[in-house]
Amino acid sequence: MKLSTRMTTAVLLACCAALCAAHARATAPPAAAAHKYYMSLAQVEYNAEDKSVEVSLRIFIDDLELALTRRAGRRVSLDRTKDADRLVLSYLADTFEIKNRDGATKPLKWVGMELRSSVAWIYVEAEMPEGLTGARLRDHILFELFDKQVNKVSVRYPGARTDLVFARGDQDRTLPAPQK
Repeated sequence: MKLSTRMTTAVLLACCAALCAAHARATAPPAAAAHKYYMSLAQVEYNAEDKSVEVSLRIFIDDLELALTRRAGRRVSLDRTKDADRLVLSYLADTFEIKNRDGATKPLKWVGMELRSSVAWIYVEAEMPEGLTGARLRDHILFELFDKQVNKVSVRYPGARTDLVFARGDQDRTLPAPQK
Protein backbone atom coordinates (compact mmCIF):
# COMPACT_ATOMS: atom_id res chain seq x y z
CA MET A 1 0.00 0.00 0.00
CA LYS A 2 1.41 3.39 -1.01
CA LEU A 3 0.72 6.30 1.36
CA SER A 4 -0.20 9.69 -0.08
CA THR A 5 2.26 12.53 0.31
CA ARG A 6 -0.11 14.27 2.76
CA MET A 7 -0.44 11.11 4.87
CA THR A 8 3.30 10.45 4.85
CA THR A 9 3.97 14.06 5.86
CA ALA A 10 1.39 13.88 8.65
CA VAL A 11 3.00 10.72 10.01
CA LEU A 12 6.50 12.24 9.84
CA LEU A 13 5.35 15.45 11.56
CA ALA A 14 3.62 13.42 14.27
CA CYS A 15 6.80 11.38 14.84
CA CYS A 16 8.89 14.58 15.03
CA ALA A 17 6.47 16.05 17.54
CA ALA A 18 6.53 12.87 19.63
CA LEU A 19 10.34 12.94 19.73
CA CYS A 20 10.32 16.62 20.72
CA ALA A 21 7.79 15.89 23.45
CA ALA A 22 9.86 12.98 24.77
CA HIS A 23 12.99 15.13 24.82
CA ALA A 24 11.15 17.96 26.58
CA ARG A 25 9.79 15.56 29.23
CA ALA A 26 13.22 14.01 29.77
CA THR A 27 14.96 17.35 30.22
CA ALA A 28 12.22 19.27 32.06
CA PRO A 29 12.32 19.89 35.80
CA PRO A 30 9.93 17.71 37.85
CA ALA A 31 7.39 20.49 38.41
CA ALA A 32 7.14 21.33 34.70
CA ALA A 33 3.79 21.78 33.01
CA ALA A 34 2.40 19.35 30.43
CA HIS A 35 4.68 20.91 27.82
CA LYS A 36 7.32 23.58 28.23
CA TYR A 37 8.06 24.08 24.56
CA TYR A 38 5.76 26.02 22.28
CA MET A 39 5.74 24.87 18.69
CA SER A 40 3.24 24.42 15.93
CA LEU A 41 3.95 22.55 12.74
CA ALA A 42 2.45 23.23 9.34
CA GLN A 43 2.67 21.46 6.02
CA VAL A 44 1.87 23.60 2.99
CA GLU A 45 1.56 21.76 -0.29
CA TYR A 46 0.60 22.98 -3.73
CA ASN A 47 -1.93 20.79 -5.52
CA ALA A 48 -1.33 21.53 -9.22
CA GLU A 49 -4.33 19.47 -10.31
CA ASP A 50 -6.78 21.46 -8.16
CA LYS A 51 -4.70 24.67 -8.40
CA SER A 52 -4.91 25.08 -4.65
CA VAL A 53 -2.73 25.23 -1.57
CA GLU A 54 -3.45 22.51 1.03
CA VAL A 55 -2.43 23.25 4.61
CA SER A 56 -2.17 20.79 7.51
CA LEU A 57 -1.53 22.35 10.93
CA ARG A 58 -0.56 20.59 14.17
CA ILE A 59 -1.28 22.61 17.32
CA PHE A 60 -1.53 21.58 20.98
CA ILE A 61 -5.22 21.42 21.88
CA ASP A 62 -4.87 23.18 25.24
CA ASP A 63 -2.98 26.09 23.68
CA LEU A 64 -5.45 26.47 20.81
CA GLU A 65 -8.43 26.31 23.19
CA LEU A 66 -6.82 29.01 25.35
CA ALA A 67 -6.32 31.27 22.31
CA LEU A 68 -9.91 30.70 21.14
CA THR A 69 -11.34 31.22 24.64
CA ARG A 70 -9.57 34.57 24.96
CA ARG A 71 -10.77 35.69 21.53
CA ALA A 72 -14.35 34.54 22.01
CA GLY A 73 -14.71 35.74 25.61
CA ARG A 74 -16.22 32.38 26.55
CA ARG A 75 -14.91 28.89 27.24
CA VAL A 76 -14.11 27.07 23.99
CA SER A 77 -13.59 23.32 23.86
CA LEU A 78 -12.66 21.94 20.45
CA ASP A 79 -14.64 18.75 20.97
CA ARG A 80 -17.72 20.29 22.63
CA THR A 81 -18.19 23.84 21.35
CA LYS A 82 -20.66 23.78 18.47
CA ASP A 83 -19.02 26.58 16.50
CA ALA A 84 -15.42 25.51 17.16
CA ASP A 85 -14.72 25.03 13.43
CA ARG A 86 -15.82 28.60 12.69
CA LEU A 87 -13.77 29.95 15.61
CA VAL A 88 -10.64 28.08 14.49
CA LEU A 89 -11.00 29.28 10.89
CA SER A 90 -11.48 32.88 12.06
CA TYR A 91 -8.39 32.57 14.27
CA LEU A 92 -6.34 31.19 11.37
CA ALA A 93 -7.49 34.04 9.12
CA ASP A 94 -5.75 36.40 11.56
CA THR A 95 -2.66 34.32 12.32
CA PHE A 96 -1.83 32.21 9.25
CA GLU A 97 -1.80 34.04 5.95
CA ILE A 98 -0.94 33.14 2.38
CA LYS A 99 -0.60 35.88 -0.23
CA ASN A 100 0.03 35.44 -3.93
CA ARG A 101 2.91 37.15 -5.71
CA ASP A 102 0.71 40.23 -6.27
CA GLY A 103 0.07 40.58 -2.52
CA ALA A 104 -3.56 39.40 -2.55
CA THR A 105 -4.47 37.45 0.58
CA LYS A 106 -5.90 34.04 -0.25
CA PRO A 107 -8.89 33.19 1.96
CA LEU A 108 -8.62 29.89 3.80
CA LYS A 109 -11.43 27.37 3.39
CA TRP A 110 -12.23 24.83 6.09
CA VAL A 111 -11.55 21.19 5.23
CA GLY A 112 -11.66 19.58 8.68
CA MET A 113 -10.08 18.92 12.04
CA GLU A 114 -8.92 15.81 13.90
CA LEU A 115 -8.26 15.71 17.64
CA ARG A 116 -5.64 13.15 18.61
CA SER A 117 -4.43 12.82 22.17
CA SER A 118 -3.13 16.31 23.02
CA VAL A 119 -2.92 17.75 19.49
CA ALA A 120 -5.34 19.12 16.94
CA TRP A 121 -4.73 18.51 13.26
CA ILE A 122 -6.42 21.25 11.27
CA TYR A 123 -6.86 21.09 7.51
CA VAL A 124 -7.56 24.15 5.36
CA GLU A 125 -7.01 25.07 1.74
CA ALA A 126 -6.88 28.14 -0.48
CA GLU A 127 -7.50 28.51 -4.19
CA MET A 128 -4.30 29.64 -5.87
CA PRO A 129 -4.34 29.09 -9.64
CA GLU A 130 -1.21 31.22 -10.01
CA GLY A 131 0.87 28.73 -7.99
CA LEU A 132 3.32 29.30 -5.13
CA THR A 133 6.04 31.11 -7.08
CA GLY A 134 6.59 34.45 -5.36
CA ALA A 135 3.92 33.77 -2.72
CA ARG A 136 4.27 35.19 0.80
CA LEU A 137 3.51 33.33 4.02
CA ARG A 138 2.95 34.49 7.61
CA ASP A 139 2.54 32.10 10.56
CA HIS A 140 1.84 33.89 13.86
CA ILE A 141 -0.18 31.11 15.48
CA LEU A 142 -0.14 31.44 19.30
CA PHE A 143 2.30 34.37 19.25
CA GLU A 144 -0.18 36.37 21.34
CA LEU A 145 0.09 33.74 24.09
CA PHE A 146 3.72 32.65 24.27
CA ASP A 147 6.89 34.71 23.90
CA LYS A 148 8.86 31.56 23.01
CA GLN A 149 6.37 30.23 20.44
CA VAL A 150 8.05 28.88 17.29
CA ASN A 151 6.17 27.80 14.18
CA LYS A 152 7.77 25.54 11.61
CA VAL A 153 6.32 25.45 8.12
CA SER A 154 7.33 22.86 5.53
CA VAL A 155 6.42 23.88 2.00
CA ARG A 156 6.21 21.26 -0.71
CA TYR A 157 6.49 22.20 -4.34
CA PRO A 158 6.24 19.70 -7.18
CA GLY A 159 9.47 17.75 -6.73
CA ALA A 160 11.00 20.02 -4.06
CA ARG A 161 10.64 21.21 -0.45
CA THR A 162 11.68 24.14 1.72
CA ASP A 163 11.26 24.88 5.42
CA LEU A 164 10.54 28.18 7.15
CA VAL A 165 10.65 28.92 10.88
CA PHE A 166 8.67 31.80 12.38
CA ALA A 167 9.38 33.30 15.80
CA ARG A 168 7.68 36.18 17.55
CA GLY A 169 8.45 39.45 15.78
CA ASP A 170 8.92 37.83 12.36
CA GLN A 171 6.98 39.28 9.43
CA ASP A 172 5.66 37.47 6.39
CA ARG A 173 8.21 35.95 4.05
CA THR A 174 8.45 35.31 0.37
CA LEU A 175 8.64 31.60 -0.29
CA PRO A 176 12.05 30.74 -1.71
CA ALA A 177 12.27 29.23 -5.15
CA PRO A 178 12.06 25.44 -4.98
CA GLN A 179 15.37 23.69 -4.35
CA LYS A 180 15.63 20.31 -6.01
